[in-house]
Amino acid sequence: MKIAIIGAGNIGSLLGALLTDAGQDVTLVELREDIVHVIGAEGVRVDMSDGRTLQTPVSITGDAGSIGIVDLVILAVKANATRDAIAGARGLIGKDTWVLSVQNGAGNVEAIAEVLGSESHVIGGVFWSVVTPLGPNHLSWVVGTGGLKIGPASGVVGPEVEAIAAVLRSTGLDVGISTDVRQLIWGKVMQNVPLALGTAMRLTNDEYAAYPHARELIAKMAEECRAVTSAAGIDLSDGGDPVEGLMKTIQRFHESGTKPKCSMLQDLERGRLTEIDAINGSIVREGKRLGVPTPVNDVMVALVKLQEEKNCIGVRMERL
Repeated sequence: MKIAIIGAGNIGSLLGALLTDAGQDVTLVELREDIVHVIGAEGVRVDMSDGRTLQTPVSITGDAGSIGIVDLVILAVKANATRDAIAGARGLIGKDTWVLSVQNGAGNVEAIAEVLGSESHVIGGVFWSVVTPLGPNHLSWVVGTGGLKIGPASGVVGPEVEAIAAVLRSTGLDVGISTDVRQLIWGKVMQNVPLALGTAMRLTNDEYAAYPHARELIAKMAEECRAVTSAAGIDLSDGGDPVEGLMKTIQRFHESGTKPKCSMLQDLERGRLTEIDAINGSIVREGKRLGVPTPVNDVMVALVKLQEEKNCIGVRMERL
């Protein structure tokens, strides 16, 4: 399958390396010239938590127009760059091309469909993975956190979606398909609720459950997310209490002995805009639309934006 991956950040580079290693025809598209240069010269290295290392050459370009029409576009840019990225990728998209978002937060699938003028070939995806950058082309990946769930925006799972899932599975990733993409995406929004607190307070993931007040704030943010999704007709229970499931997840991080930083905190520390608007900000927006109060998420969004503003003093905030 001919695949273009837009964005050579943590997830884009990881998928680029895994899909290339699996024999797919993959090209990364990245605007940052330094990243294009180093990946073009050295490929991508992935250090895995089980002791294995993957070092593979990955094709990369700064010019999406040089690739031609592809079978699949994977969008792996930050949520605040979605519209610009898909507009810039139009030269890759033919009448049979599918577009898969593996981005964080809510609203990306809708933005892609709006730019393209149709949702018929748009797939939403959530990628559960702990990836830490060790260099511009060097990643640390916790093996076993590579679960990927995808769902067509139309709700119809046809043979093309099945084929895309099979290609993704060829990398060794656990890939599932759903007919309810909203449930997939908002389920991950729920799980990403703690990122705002981690970013505002500079906490590593294992520290979320270490402090009673942190646990209390996370539970309140999650309860607001549940209230909003319930009002929107989205059921996040999936056989259990989603808030309770989140609290168990942060406890497992606490007990893991590892100290990874969430992607939002990594962005802040590298002088980039965060994805707060697409995660906790989406809870606030939907809450206002539906008349559901979200005071804790409101405050957490403001605190992260304050951290962004502080970063702007002497630091250029990057948008991609």
